[in-house]
Amino acid sequence: MASTTSQEDEGPSPHNNIMILPDPDLADDLRSLSRSPHPYRRNGSVHHRPRTRTSSDSGTEADDESTSFSLLKGLPPPPLRSRKGARPIGDNDFWLPGLQRWRSTSRSSRRSSVGNNEADILEMKVKIKTKRRVEIIRRAFEAALLLSVGGVVLGQESARSLAWAWRKELATFSLTIVGVYAIYPLNRHGRLRLSRFLSFDIPHSFDPAPLLYPILIPVYVSLSLSNHEPSLVLPNILLALASIPPPAIPMHDLVHGQGVAHWLLTLLPILVSEQLSWGNIRPRPLSLRGLNSEALTLVFPLHQALIPTLDFLLSTSILPAELQLLTTALINLFLYATSPQAEILKSLLWLGSLCIFISCRQVLHWEVALARIPSWKFRRSPSGSSSPKNILNLLDHRICQKLSRAGSSEEPTSDSDSPDSHLTSTSRRTPHEAREKTPESPTENIALEDFNQRRTSANFEDVLRSEKARTTPKGRRKRSIAPNIASFLTMTVPQVQVRKWLYALYVYLAVFAVVLGPVRRYVGERALQGEDPFGWALGYLLGNVSWFRFWVITSSLERWIPIPPRQDPSLSSAFCHLGRAEHLRQSTFGEASTRLIIIAYCLAVLVIGIATVIRLGTFAEVDTRRKVFHGTMVLMFLPTIYIDPAFCALAMALVLAIFLLLDLFRASQLPPISRPLTYFLEPYVDGRDYRGPVIVSHIFLLIGSAIPLWLTLADVSRTGDFPWTSWDVQTRDASMLSGIICVGLGDAAASLVGRRFGRRKWFWGGGKSVEGSVAFAVAVTAGLMVAQAWLALGQWPVSGYDGPKPFSWPGALAKAILAAGGASATEAVLTGCNDNVVVPVVLWLLVRGLGL
Repeated sequence: MASTTSQEDEGPSPHNNIMILPDPDLADDLRSLSRSPHPYRRNGSVHHRPRTRTSSDSGTEADDESTSFSLLKGLPPPPLRSRKGARPIGDNDFWLPGLQRWRSTSRSSRRSSVGNNEADILEMKVKIKTKRRVEIIRRAFEAALLLSVGGVVLGQESARSLAWAWRKELATFSLTIVGVYAIYPLNRHGRLRLSRFLSFDIPHSFDPAPLLYPILIPVYVSLSLSNHEPSLVLPNILLALASIPPPAIPMHDLVHGQGVAHWLLTLLPILVSEQLSWGNIRPRPLSLRGLNSEALTLVFPLHQALIPTLDFLLSTSILPAELQLLTTALINLFLYATSPQAEILKSLLWLGSLCIFISCRQVLHWEVALARIPSWKFRRSPSGSSSPKNILNLLDHRICQKLSRAGSSEEPTSDSDSPDSHLTSTSRRTPHEAREKTPESPTENIALEDFNQRRTSANFEDVLRSEKARTTPKGRRKRSIAPNIASFLTMTVPQVQVRKWLYALYVYLAVFAVVLGPVRRYVGERALQGEDPFGWALGYLLGNVSWFRFWVITSSLERWIPIPPRQDPSLSSAFCHLGRAEHLRQSTFGEASTRLIIIAYCLAVLVIGIATVIRLGTFAEVDTRRKVFHGTMVLMFLPTIYIDPAFCALAMALVLAIFLLLDLFRASQLPPISRPLTYFLEPYVDGRDYRGPVIVSHIFLLIGSAIPLWLTLADVSRTGDFPWTSWDVQTRDASMLSGIICVGLGDAAASLVGRRFGRRKWFWGGGKSVEGSVAFAVAVTAGLMVAQAWLALGQWPVSGYDGPKPFSWPGALAKAILAAGGASATEAVLTGCNDNVVVPVVLWLLVRGLGL
């Protein structure tokens, strides 16, 4: 094994000329502490451990530029393969990457030193011990911070009342979580042994994210939504228990059928609720609380069935904790979507996704397989033959050749093609194919004559040539073709081009049919009181335009396009009690016209933002260009969400569905939009986007901005006349803007200030600076105060008050500082999750818990 040196070593000792060979385990421990935004370009010794999906690439490190070609290919990354000498990665690493016994350096049986280097090894041990202590302090601080968020959530009187009503179930949940985590060191392959506790050691790379965020955040959110959905607590307790990593479940491998023990564990709160007395609380059926105990027992199977599906679709693009949180959010949306906006989002994410997944999965698989194969591996032009099969194949080739020539011939067949693929394909022609090809230039004549001369060479040259065809230029044996890909090699290049377009056409038609079919019908029946979605949308946006109303009435389209009644000018004073902003929206401009003004304003801001990014693209780094989009989102939604929250929530849901659909087309290499879309997004990606096939930056940015708004709208009363019933809200809340403020202002300020002025790094490392965290807190505090000022200026009624909320500006400033400080600390210490998703939810919890 080649000798290596650690980064901390200074080189050979000046007192001797002996090369120091550090302990490979110690060097591996030090290497695991390093963080890199380029997960596919980590080179090391044979002891290098392959990348697992446990570390977080959020924050400053993830914003670095990368020139990896994997994004341009738009294909899923290759599966991780164990290298020679690498530690094996088991299933446990997916869920509990850190909770495994590591071999102690003091028990190493290998002598890795040459000469007298005991002092160097001792120094290395001290460094590892210090870094491990720092990491443990960091993880403990992260856990304490998340628990303190729960204390702030209980600061709401309504949340405390709800928690007291569900105290039996919450106590069972807490005891179960603590007991499972306490027993885990004793549990090994389903066998409990007390001796294992004494030898258990938490490594410095322990990632607490899968053990904390999917377990606590759903319960916190359900307690915060206490005004209209008190029944959310118990289902989210069950989902939190279902999110426990399976290796932590005692004896989960001993019970017949993996997961049965985990399922039984999630049923404990239901049994306690219906069978166990708690003080003066008598057991009573859950049906009295609006829940069905039989349906609740199926929450765990639904959760476990959704996990592998999402993992298959998203591959390595998201981390385990993010996967669990996404699953919990989708199940809550599926079970408890009641508002029209939630029903539309449910139809897009559930009904539309399932229909597309079922109808297009195999076709998309074929499309990706064709994109992976370089063009020189496909079959050459077939020759004429009397065989019916070959005649049909030849006819198919001729038709596809004419169709491919009629289309665009500049687009390469495969993204796997290399610049010298044509030369490679020429050298692989058979003598028969070379003889049939008509020379078109003197160069090809010379090449053909040279080929004919080489035909008469000795047999050993043919053997050597065939051997070279099976090996790379460096002498390595080429990988064998997978069986599912080998079937495509019988096609010619024109046939492949035509089939790629046919597959793409099928996918586009299938998506179009899904939107016009089941999605359209579901939205009309569940969200629009039986109205047609397209006609309803026209009336929703253009209902106050005079010429449009006249055209609808004269064309007798009132049954398809509902239009709002004209407001009586004498009744305009009736809106004064709602505040000056609502008076202008409903009486002066009209609700539909106000939505058109919002659309025009957002489009103008977006065009200016894109123009600015293009102007900065020549000399600004990728982080600066990306933060321009953060600022663009702030300018678009910070002034408009209060004006019409329901419309902004609907717009965010539709844009999210469009983003997901376009990224599906891009990752599946569907012509003609996949390649232009990839090149458009490539300058703005970061390290997180190279983990898998999905570009998550813009999607997580939108989700982080929209989730607080969606959660707040789920807990407010709704108004509206037919056919816009439940499409308007009377009250506003500062928590609606917490996502926009956190992602647009806080994250951008932390990144820009931290990169340029950050000098003092946090003692736990990770690339985050104290200056960046302070900038995050200052920006979020300023944003919350602007939201409070805009709320007071518009005179909107606030939840829990009959009219405008009587603000105490010093008190509001103090609460804003506390909320911003908690969100900033979470962003600085966060691991294992994307900060653009988790931190906005934490800020939303803090804002509602503090009553801001």
